Amino acid sequence: MLEKVKHPSKYVLDAIKGIKQHIDTDPLKYKKASDLLEKVCAPNRNAVEKAFKAVFGAGIKEYQVRKRLEASKQFLDAGLTKKQVASKCFYKSQSAYAAAFKKEFKMTPTEWQDLYG
Repeated sequence: MLEKVKHPSKYVLDAIKGIKQHIDTDPLKYKKASDLLEKVCAPNRNAVEKAFKAVFGAGIKEYQVRKRLEASKQFLDAGLTKKQVASKCFYKSQSAYAAAFKKEFKMTPTEWQDLYG
């Protein structure tokens, strides 16, 4: 259930749109959501995080992870090993990447490759 948020200012709305655009354009540019917020965002960070979740239905970090996992499919298609993909997507291990992939897509990277590769 989405948290009720008072109507964010135009400045905050512009900030969250910019954050989303940065993630959509290059989901692998910033390792942590906090790194992204430092570079892109000047208004009150708490207000921005709440507004992002209210508008896009997910927190900034959660959205960023989803977009990375989506991008990882292209690496799998290109023939990179799961270890290489995990590293490119900022996972400390292949098993952590596989667990996140399975949580998001209800199948492992190997199952995805077998089905769509």
